[in-house]
Amino acid sequence: MRRRTLYAIGLVTLISGFVGGSPAFAQYGAIAYDSNNCAWGRAWNFQTPQLAAATALAECANSGCKVMTEIAPHQCGSLASTANCKGWGWATRPTLAEAQAAALQQCVAYNAGECIARVGDCDN
Repeated sequence: MRRRTLYAIGLVTLISGFVGGSPAFAQYGAIAYDSNNCAWGRAWNFQTPQLAAATALAECANSGCKVMTEIAPHQCGSLASTANCKGWGWATRPTLAEAQAAALQQCVAYNAGECIARVGDCDN
């Protein structure tokens, strides 16, 4: 499964190089998560949203992983979850501090438990 995903990432990269559909300065991100085993993957500063999502899924490396959020250029994203990983929240905001605070707030609001910021970063 991982080999297929990596192959898909390589193919998308190759195609985007030939097509040139996105400007070189476009930078996208994504966060993938699997609440069954607390696995996550992230991708930052990729040329297309599709490539960012494929990379986040490949890093997550579990069949239950799903892309929770795609992050636009010049935005930040964060994922928070409960200790048992069954509850979670995610957010995108202009700054990392805002994204983390919003993800934690969403996690607590929907899961009524203590939440931990798991992953977060910003696209340039």
